Amino acid sequence: MTTIGLLTIGHAPRTDVTPDILAQLPDEVDVVEAGALDPFDSAAEVRGALGPHEGQPVFVTRLRDGSSVTVPQEPVFDLLQERVYELAEDATMIGVLCTGDFPPFDADVPVLEPSELLHAWATSIVDGGTIGVLTPKPEQITQATEKWADFEVVTAAGSPYTGADEVAAAATEIGTGTDLVVMDCIGYTPAMKAAVRERTGTGVLLSRSVLAKTTAEVL
Repeated sequence: MTTIGLLTIGHAPRTDVTPDILAQLPDEVDVVEAGALDPFDSAAEVRGALGPHEGQPVFVTRLRDGSSVTVPQEPVFDLLQERVYELAEDATMIGVLCTGDFPPFDADVPVLEPSELLHAWATSIVDGGTIGVLTPKPEQITQATEKWADFEVVTAAGSPYTGADEVAAAATEIGTGTDLVVMDCIGYTPAMKAAVRERTGTGVLLSRSVLAKTTAEVL
């Protein structure tokens, strides 16, 4: 049986994400999961260990109790690398359950990063047009604008961890003038994608689906 690793920046397992990915993989594929924040039991412990994030690039992720936490990016990188080493002992491929940008991982197996995959897919679909980008937090708008600077971009914030209404409102804010919408967080769900498509009237890239489809293709 083939084993793939799934790496999250929050707590593993990601019961809100992994079933959607498994549904798009062959039956003979096994999955092992790990999270950068697995050593910490609560959001308070995370904040105490990683420090404040005011003015820094941030990640938004999910803890095992279903709550979300915002963490500064820099101290998370080393924690992720530790989990990569662990996953690579059993897995032939690792998929990152986050759309953030990361330094290169030291790994003996391929590491698929949704950020790079989304950019490649969007580039192949949109040529000289405008994309909408959904991101969880308002403080990530500047990051998103810089990240997608190769395109004309319209951004809006709507967290996948606070319910579908916030995501639908963000899609309405993006409007109907884009050629493609990128849901730039692994927490967005297929149901949220359907709501965004209805509100914007255009094609939508869901990050977890992009990761799953690419993984299935290269297994």
